Amino acid sequence: MMFLRLHMLLCGVGATKTLALSFYPLKDYIPERIAVVPPLLRSEILSLQPTTEDYILGYMLNHGYENEVRAWHEQHPNVKLHFFWDKQNVPKELIVDENLTLHTIDDEKFLNFMSRCCGYITTAGFESVCEALYLGKAIMMIPAHIEQEVNAADVISFGGGIVGNNFDMSVLLNYMKTKQQSDDSFREWVNSAEQTFLRHLTTLA
Repeated sequence: MMFLRLHMLLCGVGATKTLALSFYPLKDYIPERIAVVPPLLRSEILSLQPTTEDYILGYMLNHGYENEVRAWHEQHPNVKLHFFWDKQNVPKELIVDENLTLHTIDDEKFLNFMSRCCGYITTAGFESVCEALYLGKAIMMIPAHIEQEVNAADVISFGGGIVGNNFDMSVLLNYMKTKQQSDDSFREWVNSAEQTFLRHLTTLA
């Protein structure tokens, strides 16, 4: 954590203000000229109308997680899964069977699947977690490094999702049974981004 903070300080050398992306509103920290701002999401996500279909969506940052996903699927063959991964030299859509499909990275296609899934499992990258929160999806995170561990801890702090140690979709399915319906606070925070950024970009302190 100390090295992460040092890295952030070095990146901000000479800056008159630091804009800190946050999952939720916080007071600006004036002594260090830090202003808290909402996540910046793609315009495409803001216009989506989420629905709920009978499949879990997953994103594998590292295609090495494939074995975990396949092993769980063999034990639960009736649960429909769509996973996006970064593996090279594979078909754009690898249909393992009728309930497991692996897709190569495609932003537009991914957002379409995100808007319609019943739950989302991922390695806690900031942007995709924000997108899932904005669409009101049940989220399970498997952090792969320190930055993602921080993201996951932050999301847990306000009840936005859960954390797991591996791609065990059973944990997500159990969470989905008890998850309360999301309120609009995160969406309102994200929707205030343009106004908030303009305010901070037109003032020095």
